[in-house]
Amino acid sequence: MSTKFFVVIGKNFGDEGKGRVTDILADRLGKSLVIRHNGGAQSGHTVVIASDDDKLPHAGAHEKRFIFHEVGSGSFCGADTLWIDTFFPDLFKLREEVDSFIEVSGIVPKIYSLPDTNVTIVCDVLFNMALETIRGTNRHGSCGMGIYEAFLRVRNGFGLSVAKVKALSDDELYKELIHIRDYYYRPRIGEIFGGTGDSQYLKDILNNVVLKNAAYEMKRNADYVDVIETDPVSFLNRYENVIFESGQGLLLDAENTRYAPHVTGSRTGLTNPAAFLDRYGLKIDEVIYVTRSYVTRHGAGELPFECEKKALGDLETDTTNVENPWQGTIRYAPHTSVYDFIDPMIMDLKTLSYRPKVTCAVTHLSETKGRIVFQDRESDLTVAELGNIREVSMVIDGFWELP
Repeated sequence: MSTKFFVVIGKNFGDEGKGRVTDILADRLGKSLVIRHNGGAQSGHTVVIASDDDKLPHAGAHEKRFIFHEVGSGSFCGADTLWIDTFFPDLFKLREEVDSFIEVSGIVPKIYSLPDTNVTIVCDVLFNMALETIRGTNRHGSCGMGIYEAFLRVRNGFGLSVAKVKALSDDELYKELIHIRDYYYRPRIGEIFGGTGDSQYLKDILNNVVLKNAAYEMKRNADYVDVIETDPVSFLNRYENVIFESGQGLLLDAENTRYAPHVTGSRTGLTNPAAFLDRYGLKIDEVIYVTRSYVTRHGAGELPFECEKKALGDLETDTTNVENPWQGTIRYAPHTSVYDFIDPMIMDLKTLSYRPKVTCAVTHLSETKGRIVFQDRESDLTVAELGNIREVSMVIDGFWELP
């Protein structure tokens, strides 16, 4: 069987509709595997379906609506989920998501992990929150989920894999968390904060009861996950279609210096999927870049030509990206120009030494009367008009128009 590989990528600052596109792909392709490859539980990918399983273009009275964080967004269609080693799952939070999904869908999601996929721990989350708090108005825009802190911890030799969590007893895992806290986080607290100060987040890191409770919950929730014991290629070959579901967007990529330091700590484009597949001599068949017909940003940092949302069209209230202490209020802007519209995709595709099929999915078109909104409103375009521009058609093979 020849497995096909798809990658769903957000083109902007996130919140473009990646979960929706992943769900549509899984529905069209049939039984699939969704691979989570970057970030962690900070993702919030919303999927809405009708109670009779017909797809809805908008929320209705008989809907099933779910926000996916660590479980793949193709799960309504029966897709399984795989966490690879560039993803940082949070086992502490997993039970809430899985139980909520079962309640909404009646489906028990099947979750797999590579053995060496490292997890986020409670110390990462608390340290992240403490660090963002002291930054005040200079916050980086973190979600407070500890993803980048987990990355730094692993890079410094204090990793904790899914396989190890499953192998340890409750008490052994508790001792592992104590070890990480004492030999990694205590020195960092002293270096950056000079002690605990008045931060409750740092006091919780030093509280053994907090770590003991976390260890118990992690062990309990690890039962939802199966570590794959076969080689990855044999595992992937069980599926006709594999969908890499990316978190955040290209403009928040860790190496996007244009918007640093208000970026994520992970690679949001083709880097992770391409590197993973390249290990086994495999290639990406199709990339689907997702964008709203306008631009949003939920978190700190520059947003070119930021405006009131009413200036863009009849925009609905975003019920996923609600105001919160870490990211503030979701913000809105038009696309700056056709060149800036396609440039992130051009730069991302340079990651590959080959040319897959490239699709652009444009969502929320019903809010902007079927047009893509640009800074110069006289330049607003339909998807067909955009696709007829030579520079665009050289990059994008086709479009999806999603209300």
